[in-house]
Amino acid sequence: MSAKMKKLEDTLRKLEADSEVDGCALVSDRGQLMAAALHKGVDEKAVSAMAAALVSIGGRVGAALGSGNPKNIVLEGEKKTVIVRTLGKAALIATAPKEAKIGLIDFEMDNATSEIMSIL
Repeated sequence: MSAKMKKLEDTLRKLEADSEVDGCALVSDRGQLMAAALHKGVDEKAVSAMAAALVSIGGRVGAALGSGNPKNIVLEGEKKTVIVRTLGKAALIATAPKEAKIGLIDFEMDNATSEIMSIL
């Protein structure tokens, strides 16, 4: 494992440790997994591809509505909340319990985003 990969994975683990995030991944805008701290049994390739598609579609919706590119895309599911944060040519995906405090997660995702950008 390269030093850069280790730093990225350490950053994802720190995001989990510092907030209610219970799974996260960093993917490229082409849907390729860069680093992950997801639950066992999760199809990382499929999640990566779908997250990239979601960011792409979010950008098109934002453009059509005149709001610009989205910073976050939040999916509030029956069991979990999924937050996708755009990072230029990458995206940070985080999952949390449905009742998690999104404000704190957003703050910690800001910290993780800064760290990831310095690594990349």
